[in-house]
Amino acid sequence: MKRLYIGGLILVPYLLIAAIAVARLTFTHPSNLIPIFSVLMFFGACRPTREFGFAVLTLIGLDIFITTHHYGYKLAPDQAFTWIFYLVAVHLGAIVLGQKISRRRILGSSLLLSITYFAVSNFSVWFEWHMYPRTFAGLAACYAAAIPFFRNSIVAEVVCSVLLFSLARYTETLLLGSRLRWACA
Repeated sequence: MKRLYIGGLILVPYLLIAAIAVARLTFTHPSNLIPIFSVLMFFGACRPTREFGFAVLTLIGLDIFITTHHYGYKLAPDQAFTWIFYLVAVHLGAIVLGQKISRRRILGSSLLLSITYFAVSNFSVWFEWHMYPRTFAGLAACYAAAIPFFRNSIVAEVVCSVLLFSLARYTETLLLGSRLRWACA
């Protein structure tokens, strides 16, 4: 399978995972404004499948650390949905964006992940945490309370996905173009 070539800069996807980890640990940020799924899709599009474990396990370990040490909570079963979505994001990047990259594919993948994650994660919060009544009205209230987080997530994921893949394509074109000019000289 052909992977996105980013000018031979093999470390870029790894550096992006590290940047996400540092951002989640150090910066104060509005909720869901860190584009984790975008970086995972980019990683999946650039790196071979055998390397996916690094990205996913790094973020899972980070989630466990933040939950237990930073917030002082116990791990809950609903966190497994987030971790499953990490796997989905990296594989979606490989399958949908690893072969052919287009604006529609980037936008569609980002929106698909954000919308699906919103639906599944908030359903699991409603079901697991007993913060809302176990009624349709309670479920609706759970989704309504999560709309500000969803808005931030959509913005972060779409903007970051477009930027990452556009910069990668620009870098690829620029570096390959300069190599062709040098070879023809």
